[in-house]
Amino acid sequence: MTEKNNISVFSHAVVPIAVLRQRAYNYRWATVDKGIIPLTAADPDFPVAEEILEAIREYIQPGILSYGPPCGLSEFKDAIAHWYFTTKNVEYASHHILPVDSAAFALFLAAKTFLKKGDKALILEPVDFLFRQAIEYAGASVVTSVLNKTTGEINLEDVELKLDKKVKAIFICNPNNPLGKTLSEKDLRRIGQLALKNNLWIISDEIWADVCYNNSFTSIASLGEDIKNKTITISGLSKNFALAGLRVGYVCTGNQRVYDKLFETSRFSSTAFGVSTLSQIAATAALTKGRFWLSAFLKHLESMKDYSLLRLEKMDFFELNAPDATYLLFPKIKRKKFTSQSLCDLLLKEAGVALIPGGEKWFEKSSEKHIRICYSTSYNILKEAFDRMEHTLGKM
Repeated sequence: MTEKNNISVFSHAVVPIAVLRQRAYNYRWATVDKGIIPLTAADPDFPVAEEILEAIREYIQPGILSYGPPCGLSEFKDAIAHWYFTTKNVEYASHHILPVDSAAFALFLAAKTFLKKGDKALILEPVDFLFRQAIEYAGASVVTSVLNKTTGEINLEDVELKLDKKVKAIFICNPNNPLGKTLSEKDLRRIGQLALKNNLWIISDEIWADVCYNNSFTSIASLGEDIKNKTITISGLSKNFALAGLRVGYVCTGNQRVYDKLFETSRFSSTAFGVSTLSQIAATAALTKGRFWLSAFLKHLESMKDYSLLRLEKMDFFELNAPDATYLLFPKIKRKKFTSQSLCDLLLKEAGVALIPGGEKWFEKSSEKHIRICYSTSYNILKEAFDRMEHTLGKM
């Protein structure tokens, strides 16, 4: 499974650069000038597992591509339930799971379902800009509490102080993007108790849960039935199985009442909305046949993480903090004269390396003076990128 024609499926030899330059959008190869190395959007540079391709070929062979059921394919829902039970210790009934067209859409769906104009929702920053966008799309306003950027710990006293009567939900990103940190079970229990005490919804984005290096991940829904019934768990298959382009995700709920509210808001009962059947076929194959591929991917990622940290440490330009999850680094810039954006601009122009800057636009205000580096690529590409960065920063 981890070898294909005697070539590792995560070696540089299998990275299809020419195809990536045609198809890899969202700040990646297809959106930068030739010669630029993009360590930007969190999307792997490697082909997906062969089992996924085989499932797609088998499904389309008869030539019938009809509508699927509005509530999602039963085999996909069963696969999600089994995955969450065996890997996260959370027991979800299949009929309480709703397939959707990406985890990002699921954030917007949850916000639209449980928030209204005049409400507030709390987010833990730094965090991806989609959290704020989803809440504001629902007509609510955002309240923030800053995570400890070194440990990923929640300032629970600050959170509690900000829970006025207008706050209706707490949104968490676990593991956190961009910090690459998992939230501790202790912090999650406190969040769960605060939610129960204040009658809040917990929207838990767990898209990165399968990309952990030390088995530290805890799903907040695993901490008791009462917490699970107040939690909307969101995930997908873009980070773990590289299926971003198929736009397939899912929402897990604790009971029928909550599921019905989400399904009603989704408008999936009409043919105007819903997730592609073909995407669900691919995702089912990933969850049922792709564990060996994911295991090999994690080994490669851990090696690339260690290599990236060593290269950045040698530059002596950043304060480093090793992630325990994701394939993202979020170092802090030591030099006072640089902002996040100005350093990224410099590295793009002088080194030919594209990165994502910290700052309010991307990850909320507390992320300023940081940059985000995605290392889900080959050793050869990372080496070239860090060689260029080291050369440019060495002149500063």
